[in-house]
Amino acid sequence: MTLHYISCRNLFIMKKLLVLITLFLCVGNSYSQLDRKIPFSVAISAHIVKYNQKIDAAYQDQDIERAEFLFDSLVTNHLNGTYMDNFSVYPLKGEAISLEEDYEKPLFLITFASWCVPGIGEIPALNDLADRFHDQIDFVVLFWDNKEKLKEKAKEYSQNVQLVHIDEKTNQDSYIINKLKHALGFPMMYFMDSDKKILDIRKTAAHHSSETLNNSYSIHFNSLSKGVSLLVTDLDLKSIKADAEEEKKEKDKRTDEERNIDEEYERYKREQDSLKNNRRQ
Repeated sequence: MTLHYISCRNLFIMKKLLVLITLFLCVGNSYSQLDRKIPFSVAISAHIVKYNQKIDAAYQDQDIERAEFLFDSLVTNHLNGTYMDNFSVYPLKGEAISLEEDYEKPLFLITFASWCVPGIGEIPALNDLADRFHDQIDFVVLFWDNKEKLKEKAKEYSQNVQLVHIDEKTNQDSYIINKLKHALGFPMMYFMDSDKKILDIRKTAAHHSSETLNNSYSIHFNSLSKGVSLLVTDLDLKSIKADAEEEKKEKDKRTDEERNIDEEYERYKREQDSLKNNRRQ
C-alpha cells in the first residue's frame, strides 16, 4: 500500500514537472519568435497566394476600392516590420553593391523598368526630394533591365539618386529578386530604416497622361514626400531615443555624493519657493 502510494505520488510529481517544462519551453519559444527578424521573402511567400486570389477576383469585378484595400491590408498586417533580404545590385560603374552592407542610411527604394512610363512630373519630384534629403536618406531606383538601358535613363535623374540594375536570371540572390519583381509588381516603393526593416510599401502615384507638368509634379511630390517624411520621422525618433539613453548613462555615472547634492539643492529650491508664496499671502 505504501509503495503504491509512493509510486503514485512520484508519478504525480513527474507529471507536474512535465507540464512546467512544457510551459517553460512554450514561453521561451514565444519570446524567441518575438525577437526573431522575419525576412520579407518569408512573409510574402506565406500570404501571396491568398492575396492574388482575392485581388484577381476584385479586378474581375472591377472593384478598384476592394483591390486597394487588399493591398493595404497585406502590407500593414503582414509585410511592415519584416526585414528586407540581402541581395546584390549593379551600378553603372564599379562592382556589385550589397543592399545590407553598402546602404547605411534609411533607404527609399523604387523598383522600376525602362518600359514603365512615369508621369511627367514623377522624376523631377523625386530628384528634388533626393537633392534635399540625400544626407539623411539613400535614394535608390532599381531597374529590372540591363546596363545599356539603364544608361539611357541615367541623364533624367539627379546625381543624388542612385540607379542600379539587376538581371533575375543571372543574379545569385534570385529567390528574393523573383519575389520583389513578381509578387507585388512594379513600380513599387519600399521604405526601410537603416537596419532594412520595412516601414511601409506603397505604389507610385498614377494619373491621366493628359496632366500638365505642374499638376503631375504636385501629385508625385505629395506622394513621394509622405514616404520621405516617414523615414525622417523614424530617424528623428531613434535619435531622440539614443539621446535619452545617453543622458541616462551620464546620470548613472554620477557619484552618490553628486546625486545627494542635486537632491539637496532641489529641496532648497522648494523651500525657498514655499517661503516666497507665504510672504505674498
